[in-house]
Amino acid sequence: MAATSSNGHKWSQAQTRRLIRFRADNEPRFLKSKASAKQQWQALISELELEGKVSSQQVSKKWENLKKRYKELKTGKSGAGTDAGEVTATNWQYFEDMHEVLGARPCMDPPLLVDAGAEEEDIPNPTTMDTVEPTPSPSPSPSSSSPPPKRRKSDHFMDFLEKESLKEEERHRETQRNTERFLGLFERLLDKM
Repeated sequence: MAATSSNGHKWSQAQTRRLIRFRADNEPRFLKSKASAKQQWQALISELELEGKVSSQQVSKKWENLKKRYKELKTGKSGAGTDAGEVTATNWQYFEDMHEVLGARPCMDPPLLVDAGAEEEDIPNPTTMDTVEPTPSPSPSPSSSSPPPKRRKSDHFMDFLEKESLKEEERHRETQRNTERFLGLFERLLDKM
């Protein structure tokens, strides 16, 4: 289905896909200045033989609308709106094209950052993204003459990774047990048939 711009031009799928690819291929030129971006849009208009049909401003608006739709669908609930035939990430014809261009950008998929100085208890669990509440450390008794030796930050991080690895191994074993139990039940069900 072709999208219609404000002046009545209907964008074909091929034109829209070329717009997406063109914008990705010329990313650095679009970031220089508004004048440079306008020149790039003019080059695309010439390439697509759309002179007199669309302006560089309309092409820019088309790109912004594509980005907006992509962001909405990327962060939207999967499967939402499919009963009414609404567009979702799985059925929008340009989602894969836009994801190829924008998907790996930090603004679209921000990386998980952990403070290197954070205590082990403060590091979020990457599998659930829940933060573990820090446990208060016992205050040193007045009778102790020297404070406990400080641990290096990398030691805390390595301990965290080891604990997460052990948790992941246990989750894997639990999944295997559940699978074996399911297969056993399934075999018994088949035997009774």
